[in-house]
Amino acid sequence: MNDKSKKEVKPFSFKGSVQVPKTQIQGIQGVYEAYAGKVASSLSTNYRVNTTAVVLSVNQSTFGEFKTTLQSPSILGIISMSPLRGEMIIEASPNLVFNFIDRMLGGRGELISLTRPLTDIEMKLVEEILCGFTNDLKIALRGIVSTDPKLTNVLTNPRFIQTSSNSDICISGSLEIKIGEINGIVNLCAPSTIIDAIMEGLSGEKSTSGQRKSIQSLITSPDDQVKTKELMKGVDFQFVVTLGQISSKASDVMNLQVGDVIRLHTKIADYLTATVGDVPKYKCKPGQIGSNLAVEIVKVLKKQPPSDDGWV
Repeated sequence: MNDKSKKEVKPFSFKGSVQVPKTQIQGIQGVYEAYAGKVASSLSTNYRVNTTAVVLSVNQSTFGEFKTTLQSPSILGIISMSPLRGEMIIEASPNLVFNFIDRMLGGRGELISLTRPLTDIEMKLVEEILCGFTNDLKIALRGIVSTDPKLTNVLTNPRFIQTSSNSDICISGSLEIKIGEINGIVNLCAPSTIIDAIMEGLSGEKSTSGQRKSIQSLITSPDDQVKTKELMKGVDFQFVVTLGQISSKASDVMNLQVGDVIRLHTKIADYLTATVGDVPKYKCKPGQIGSNLAVEIVKVLKKQPPSDDGWV
């Protein structure tokens, strides 16, 4: 064999070269939506203020591309997904985190920006907040994969993240959280190893990068429908009955005194509207059971796209 016939063999890494099919990203979005519902419920309970969380987007990229989207400084949590391989990253908007901190310390949720290093006390409170997000993740994944998420580190500089190589494929979901009049973004990023485990749990079969089931076949199979219903049983949703509403000037509200009577637009004979996760679901009438207030559901609202408001 002469020198010309000798060819140098160059190493090639298949890591990060396999893309996740778009159909499976749609399936992962359902997991993010379940997570958003749990986050909203937990925050509403912990901080005693109406909180909503919606999924804005679920995107696929390399880990290096994801890192370029992170702000600096930022609030970053590294989550171990043992026994699964890989770690997830959660990023929370500083204005959102400081709103929680202000409420934890007895405030009303002031809008504060992160322009300085965190104090030791603030760092402990940030850890508690991110641990809450991590626990919600554990509940959202219950029944899908066997994992025990744990917050292992808190960072404020994205350059120090070393959970994956820049070429690794990951999927990140962006959640918009509104608490009172403040809104912020929470990003949750998962590497492909964890995504594969989640898809395997959803399908009930082992999947490989080259042999994955279509998500359409998964969601239409009877077994998957049963599994999805069982999964949703553990997701908490806010059930809110609105007594009535009025429009009022800020000056009028500030002048309210004990004993003042507010006339609502609701009439005595009108049915009240009950919402589940901010979606109107039922018409009901008020009542009482023992010493507790209660409502009786008299009508289930159904969604109708052709109508002006979408509901009847």
